[in-house]
Amino acid sequence: MIIPIVDENDKFLYYKDSGERDLHKEITRGSALWIINEKKEILVAKRSKNKLHFPNVWGTSVAGSLEKGESYEDNAIKEAKEEIGVNLDKITLGPKKRDADDHEYFAQYFYAKISSDTKFILQESEVDEVCWISLEKLKGWYLKNPEEFLPTFNNSLKIVENHENQNKKIT
Repeated sequence: MIIPIVDENDKFLYYKDSGERDLHKEITRGSALWIINEKKEILVAKRSKNKLHFPNVWGTSVAGSLEKGESYEDNAIKEAKEEIGVNLDKITLGPKKRDADDHEYFAQYFYAKISSDTKFILQESEVDEVCWISLEKLKGWYLKNPEEFLPTFNNSLKIVENHENQNKKIT
């Protein structure tokens, strides 16, 4: 997979094969999508046990690395279709954060609303399980068992919490 390498301001520098990048020196781009239903439950996804990086842990609803020629939004929509079998026609822009786990990257967050009745088709190589959960239960789960989540999950959790808090003020 050919991916964009960017500088500390998310400005494009060059393309590189993902397997050849320097995980400690080269910054990449990724998208992360939080999906929320009409009950205000949040969809979390458990990464496949066969994943090379961070297998068998929980994370955002959908996430992926940008490939050559993709925008952040294109990637989020593509990953939703590939990973959980959901066609999204509308996603809402969230914040962009620079983060690091075993490599450095910019994560552009998005939000989408779908029905709790949605049937998911999981891509076995990416996702083992998904579940709907309230924000309060998710926060409690994470605080009690942070090892069950991606190393950067706390940052993602704050983003969806801020989004939900802003929506409470509006409604």
